[in-house]
Amino acid sequence: MRSRNIQADILSFISDGKLHTTKEIANEIEISQITVKRHIQSLAYRFNIETFNGGIDRGGVRLIPDESVNTNYLNENELQLIISKLSSLQDDSPNIKKFVNSIAPLIEKRRKNKWKRKINLQN
Repeated sequence: MRSRNIQADILSFISDGKLHTTKEIANEIEISQITVKRHIQSLAYRFNIETFNGGIDRGGVRLIPDESVNTNYLNENELQLIISKLSSLQDDSPNIKKFVNSIAPLIEKRRKNKWKRKINLQN
């Protein structure tokens, strides 16, 4: 059970995406550097963790942040504008087409949620 707490503490500490040395992590969590290395190795199977070797002040560990797109701060009209502008470019790049196809359902999802909220307010 203790190892889960150590792993949670390590993940919490490296979640800022910055490069941290194992010594820095060990000092923060109050465990040995060997324990940090062992847990990092285990965590790397489940999380996108990058490790660097390189001697004093050149090595370290970092958690690579999730690369998903956060559209929570955009309203429906802004999302639609982005999709329409990108759609005009998608002939040039299959990657743009994939991106447009991945965010287009967000508008429909927001419309459904907005409609559900409206119905709930009426009841």
